[in-house]
Amino acid sequence: MRRIYKFSAMNPFVIMGQIPSEYFCDRETETKRIVREIVGQSANILLLSQRRLGKTSLISHCFAQKEIADSFYTFYFDILHTSSFQEFTYEFGKQVFEQLATKGRKTLASLVQAIKSVQPKFGIDPLTRMPTFALELGSITQPEYTLSEIFSFLEKADKPCVVAIDEFQRIARYPEKNIEALLLGKIQHLGNTHFIFAGSQRHILSEMFNSYNQPFYNSTSSVTLDAIRPDIYADFAVRLFSEYDKRIDASLISRLYALLDGNTFCLQKILHIAFDNTAQNQYCTVDILHDAINEVLADNDRTYRESLARMSTNQKAVLYAIAIDRVAKQITGTDFLRRHQLGSASSVQAAVRILLENDWITTSEKTYSVSDKFFELWLRANSGYPSVV
Repeated sequence: MRRIYKFSAMNPFVIMGQIPSEYFCDRETETKRIVREIVGQSANILLLSQRRLGKTSLISHCFAQKEIADSFYTFYFDILHTSSFQEFTYEFGKQVFEQLATKGRKTLASLVQAIKSVQPKFGIDPLTRMPTFALELGSITQPEYTLSEIFSFLEKADKPCVVAIDEFQRIARYPEKNIEALLLGKIQHLGNTHFIFAGSQRHILSEMFNSYNQPFYNSTSSVTLDAIRPDIYADFAVRLFSEYDKRIDASLISRLYALLDGNTFCLQKILHIAFDNTAQNQYCTVDILHDAINEVLADNDRTYRESLARMSTNQKAVLYAIAIDRVAKQITGTDFLRRHQLGSASSVQAAVRILLENDWITTSEKTYSVSDKFFELWLRANSGYPSVV
């Protein structure tokens, strides 16, 4: 049956782009900590979190704080989909060009003069009269040299610079050798440029930054992003519904929170849809939440099926088993193997290694769970475990 939407002029459960401060939930402690570290220039920062807990939004929120927005140049780039040092340098250069192009022609001209190893194509937007450019990946023929030029330019900027690199663990998979040592060798000599290294694959990042034999060992101040407390998120959601003359019970939010393990993005996504489908002066019901969940799972059905198609039979079996348990423990133990009719402990270990590498699952304190909570609900539903709030 075709869904009928009751859209409001504004949906306060923002799921894309910059989140206005009035719709940003909590993270007060983390915001103060990161802003303090940046303003005090005491250390580079390692920001750890599970997938979709809001680390990208937190970085954006921190960059928007007056102490940083007024006194720093800020750059953010995501390297999740990069596969080489060349692509890393390209994404970095592209972000620097895009950010500084808005600062005026003088700044852009000085950038062009500083970075001589690439030749971007410049022009003027006929509508905005702002500078435009096209930087091609093929232009980066000497990535190490180009990166040095970018760093040199940032070091001479008239304001201190903050560079946030998201999914930083990706560099561990680049085919080039010693990239971590190369980057640290350049970064540790910078005085005007500071970094936030962020990522969601905590087991890899922990190895990179906490192992004595790794280049980045003991080089950052660490901030771990945990789920927002359930009572804080429930109060936040109830307040936003109320401000638009809509209602939702805190107990219902708590049940949804438990179902989604407090995953910020997933909570926001479901409540975004539920908010639109709740009429003014009416309560959001369990049925509305269930409809919202089913809609998201249906929208992602093809993507999830394609993901499974890329896995081996053994990997799929282990993934389903972890999803069913939600938080899987002792995955090579007799009980886990027997309950889920899996093969040997060694075959499970082999599957887990691939699932971790591809970020299908995450691990913490010797437990395992599916990284994407919606994928987990989809897998559970396919196994006969309906998603009940």
